[in-house]
Amino acid sequence: MKPMRFTAPYSDEAIVAWLDGEMHASDAERFAVALSQDEQLAERTDVLRFNQADIARAFAPLLKEAPQSRLEARLTNVLAQPSVTTPRATGVSRRALIAASLSFLVIGSGLGYFTRPATRAQGESEKIRDLEAQYMSLYSAETLLDADSSPSALQRGLTRTAQDIGLQTNEQQLVLHGAELKMVRMLRYDSTSIAQIAWMHADYGPMALCISPDRHPASTELNHEQRHKMNLVWWHSRGYQFVLIGRNPVSQLQQNALTLQAALS
Repeated sequence: MKPMRFTAPYSDEAIVAWLDGEMHASDAERFAVALSQDEQLAERTDVLRFNQADIARAFAPLLKEAPQSRLEARLTNVLAQPSVTTPRATGVSRRALIAASLSFLVIGSGLGYFTRPATRAQGESEKIRDLEAQYMSLYSAETLLDADSSPSALQRGLTRTAQDIGLQTNEQQLVLHGAELKMVRMLRYDSTSIAQIAWMHADYGPMALCISPDRHPASTELNHEQRHKMNLVWWHSRGYQFVLIGRNPVSQLQQNALTLQAALS
């Protein structure tokens, strides 16, 4: 079966196909270019991307209630059928998740995908860091190549940051050695607004500071961790969570975080 082809203007189905790695390679390249230029498309993609974990959690109870014998019987029946497509090595399409849940059927890596969120409850701040890291793991140099980094575009982003999350900042506070400021925009996860400030680092590519309102009562020291193969340095201050994400070495990322922490304090 040939993969469905997608062209602009992109529907939600096209966005889901891109997120799940099911879009034809040439279509995916054109989509990535459009994503870096079209703010509305980027926002729709953010919403669908951030809903992935919620979808998995929503279907998890169905898996717990499904009788093991019934699962095994259906699995045997499916494996006996001739294959019409080659399954992807990793990940599960959300369209496939819905179909599987309706028949109480999970195959291969899908079972792990559903059960992972239940293994350890995440706090809201950690959940947001994980989503931000997952999002940034998809960035490449091409993602920011055609971003509008004119002073007027950056100022619009900073103005919206002030309006949406109440954080006043200016371009001078965002100067980092060896990195060019490329974009300031707002993302959203459920009811949480997230300011994303993105740079292109000369040696390590895209780097972003994600800022979101947070209930943490006090300021914290810098912490670092790795998620989705991205390095993160994060801290809490003045009712916000700040998360600097990049492929930079931890020591360099931490130095940049110290610079931003001092500038934004």
